Amino acid sequence: MNGISDAEFIEGAFIQEGVSPVAGIIIAACTIGDDYDNPKNRIGVRKQDVWLEFGLSAEAILSVDAATDGSAYVLGENGSVVRFDWKSPTTREALKASRKPFANAAVGNIGPLRRIRILGDDVICAGSVGQVYRLLGDRFETLPKLSVGNQDVTIEDIAGSSRSDMVAVTSDGYAAHFDGTSWAVLDLPSNASLTSICRLDNGHYAIAGKNGTVLIGVADQWSIVQPIDTRRSYWGVAAYNDQIYAAHLAGVDKVAGQTLIALDIEEADLQFTVLRSSTEGVWSFAERTIGLIRDDQWQTIMK
Repeated sequence: MNGISDAEFIEGAFIQEGVSPVAGIIIAACTIGDDYDNPKNRIGVRKQDVWLEFGLSAEAILSVDAATDGSAYVLGENGSVVRFDWKSPTTREALKASRKPFANAAVGNIGPLRRIRILGDDVICAGSVGQVYRLLGDRFETLPKLSVGNQDVTIEDIAGSSRSDMVAVTSDGYAAHFDGTSWAVLDLPSNASLTSICRLDNGHYAIAGKNGTVLIGVADQWSIVQPIDTRRSYWGVAAYNDQIYAAHLAGVDKVAGQTLIALDIEEADLQFTVLRSSTEGVWSFAERTIGLIRDDQWQTIMK
C-alpha cells in the first residue's frame, strides 16, 4: 500500500469535514491553502494507519459522506459531486482511478451548496438558498426548494432516512421536514440560528445551533436542553449509544437529561466543529485535528 503518514496528509491542509463509515476507516475532505480564485483540495482515506489520497481543484470542497458499501461522495460549493470507492483501492492510484465527477449546472446561477448526506439509498445535497438535489444515477434531480414565508433560507445541514423523510436546519432559525412531496416547517422552542442535525436511533433528532442551543425531538414535539452558556455557538452534533454530544470551538458538551455538561478534554490548543456518529463513537473533525469520543473519553487520532 503506497500510503502516506498522518503528518504528510495533514501538511498544509484544513479539514472541512470527515466521516467514518465503518470501524477502522476515516475519510477526510480538506482544503489546501487560501487561494480562493483557484481552490485546491485533498481527499483522504485512512486505512491501516496510513492515508490514501487524491487531489481536486477548481472549487472548494465543503462536505463528505460515505456508505458502508464502499461508496463515498464529496461536494464542492459550486455543486459538483465526486463519487469514489473508499473500500476496494489499496493504492493512491487505484483510489484516484475510482473517482467519477458529476456536475450540477444549475447551482452556479442559484447559489453555493453546503452539505451532502447519504440518507438511506439517496444521496442528497442542499445549499444556501434552500435548494435541494438528489443525485440519481448520472444526473441531479431537483427537489422542492425550502422557503419560509416566501423567503429564501440557508440550509446548513440535513439528516433523515431517505428523500421522503428528511429534516433540514437553517441558519435562519428554522427546521423543516420533507415527506417526498413538500416541506413542513417544524414548531421549535427556539429561533436561534441552527448549524447541525443528526438522526438518533429512535427516529428522533438532535439539533445544535448558536446561543447555546441544543434541541431534541421529532415532528412538532421538541425539548430544549438547558444551555451551559448562551454565548456558545455549537457547530456540530452527533450521538453514540444514546449519548448526544455538541461541539463548540473550545470543547465538546454532552447532553445529560435536560442539561448540558462539559467533557473533560485536557489537551490544549484544540478546536472542535464537525461531529459525526459512527459505530466506534463520535468522531471530531476540525482544523488539523481528528479525534474520537467514546464513553465520554477523548482520544486524539491525529493533529
